[in-house]
Amino acid sequence: MEVELKLSLDPVHATRLRHAPPLAGVKAATRHLHSVYLDTPAWDLVRRRIAFRVRKAGSQWLQTLKAEAPSVGALTRRPEWEVELARGHHDLALLPKEAISLLKGLDTDLIGPAFATDFRRTTWLVAHGGARMEVALDLGEIRGGEQVLPLSEVEIELKAGPREALFDLALALLDHVPLGVEPRSKAARGYALAGAVTPGPVKAVAPGLAPGMLAGQSWALLAEAALVQMVGNVPGFLVAPDETEYLHQLRIGLRRLRTMAGLAASLGRARPAWDKGLKDVMGDLNGARDWDVLLHETLPRLDATLQAPPLGRAMKLRLGREGQAARDAAQAAIASPVFARLVLEIGRDLLVPSPAAELMRTWAAACLETRWQGVLKRGRGFDGLDAAQRHRLRIAAKRLRYTADVLGSAFAGQRKFMDRLASLQEHLGALQDNVVASRMVSGLGTRSQAMRFDAGRLVGVLAGEREGRGQGGGKAWRALARSRPFWHAKTGKAGIRPGKR
Repeated sequence: MEVELKLSLDPVHATRLRHAPPLAGVKAATRHLHSVYLDTPAWDLVRRRIAFRVRKAGSQWLQTLKAEAPSVGALTRRPEWEVELARGHHDLALLPKEAISLLKGLDTDLIGPAFATDFRRTTWLVAHGGARMEVALDLGEIRGGEQVLPLSEVEIELKAGPREALFDLALALLDHVPLGVEPRSKAARGYALAGAVTPGPVKAVAPGLAPGMLAGQSWALLAEAALVQMVGNVPGFLVAPDETEYLHQLRIGLRRLRTMAGLAASLGRARPAWDKGLKDVMGDLNGARDWDVLLHETLPRLDATLQAPPLGRAMKLRLGREGQAARDAAQAAIASPVFARLVLEIGRDLLVPSPAAELMRTWAAACLETRWQGVLKRGRGFDGLDAAQRHRLRIAAKRLRYTADVLGSAFAGQRKFMDRLASLQEHLGALQDNVVASRMVSGLGTRSQAMRFDAGRLVGVLAGEREGRGQGGGKAWRALARSRPFWHAKTGKAGIRPGKR
């Protein structure tokens, strides 16, 4: 089982890594590695999450098969089988039975070259924190067809000792070298380059929670799943500026992690120190998200209203520049060593077991009930709530929904309640987006009379839309308030009737 951390490095900082104090006095070894990754014309191996390669290291040929697994933050754990070859052609017969079993049902005669990696690897064998690890600096390229992708990364592989030492060494290196987050294996990037897969936003995947699982173990698995989602969207967010879904899914993973941080106290854990870092990152991302909503949702929706006359070219350009500036700032925050440190700190903390021995289902029901009572309290007398009160209700509903998203897998029959909760949240969220959009447009500041006119028109249209929407939402609220929460299924509890609130 291979256990390693993978981090990105700008090649201009390679010398800083070589002279970093954690590597001082450790003899380095450098060699040239050329690898050819293999698959069938139909990409059968990648569909099974298998990476199969033949690598030349000096005069030695090696054949390796890896069963891929998603990285938890920067940490990767995956089965790996490696055997020597007499020459540079793959030979499946040399693999152990366990590895060959992963290829069952495939026409292995069709397996051939798919893409290649070519790089220089400098390695250091380091003793740190009671563990032995190999630090590898890889500089080179990945080639798929006619396309070439630069390769510059640091891998820290555990040879013996506790996994926590991986994070401790990575954090020590980060004190001296600006490292970044890289959740993708070389194989994953190569397959994308070769056209075998089309990268896309990483959505939430519920981990397998067994009925009798303890709350502490469940908490760790749920937090890991949120970390996978958050970090998995980092590469796409950094390189695909026109795809807004990467930012959206990154923020969902971040919110889920913050939800788990908020639930830590219910398990006898202190609120994680990394929650403050997540809050700061969310602040860095909020501006880009708000501009995405304004440019890609609000303006297209209001386009018909603003056609007489249409918004001026100067205003459109100004809005676009503001949106790009917000995205640039968000990308800089995610690409920074500060974010990499945060990811490493979260990953290390999730290795520490929770003392809670309560059953997951019991714990989840108690957490959900607390959030639900907060919603009921803030929604009392819904039709008479002012803007500030509806905003507080929106926050309470959002907290309940995030908690239900991560803990709801312990229960059946969630759909009706979750649909009603989502309906209320969407109504309240649309109002908040309207308020934020008005604030953003009002704050543009310009000496141009034409742009001031356009800004005034936009703010006026938004105000009219807000007034209309502010009268609604009652139907969504009453439907939710009458609902039986899915975690009440066996207790006979029900929601409070709207007339009594």
